[in-house]
Amino acid sequence: MPTTVIEVIDTAIKIGLGGLIGFIGSYTVTKLNHNHDSNKDKSKRHFDALEQVASHIEEFSHVALKYWALVVECVRVENEGKKWPKERSDQLDIVKAEYFSEAKSVTVAESKLLLLGLNTASGKLGAYTEFLKVLRKKYYVGKSGLTEKEMDEAREELLRLRQEFFSELSVSYKNGL
Repeated sequence: MPTTVIEVIDTAIKIGLGGLIGFIGSYTVTKLNHNHDSNKDKSKRHFDALEQVASHIEEFSHVALKYWALVVECVRVENEGKKWPKERSDQLDIVKAEYFSEAKSVTVAESKLLLLGLNTASGKLGAYTEFLKVLRKKYYVGKSGLTEKEMDEAREELLRLRQEFFSELSVSYKNGL
């Protein structure tokens, strides 16, 4: 069976079009997969950063609450007319050192929020950390006239500001990118 030029051209066109369609399909699928993977990686980094921020802030909050608890304990002991034990005073010194050490993690957390463009969460964090500075400066062992009621009010404010920050962070987490 002899083949004609037209049959050869027809076959060549079919093979060429099949190859072109295969190439376009492969290219499109590869590009879509790359974009999906890129967006997936970006989203994962976003969520990881928010989780790190939450972790840093919670670690600092824990130290702040330990500080608060020791100062309250001292106020209670002194209000009872007793002397605060040296071991507890030493523990307070350790917590103070932790307080300053953990402050760096708050700065790291704030920078991540700013990098992600989460200005509202950064503002809430700023208010929270500003109160934590006030807590350390205004409420301390040896301050005359310091009452348990003042310390309880300080704790309530600390927890309120912490809650506001984490609520805002949660909104950012739920909304994603």
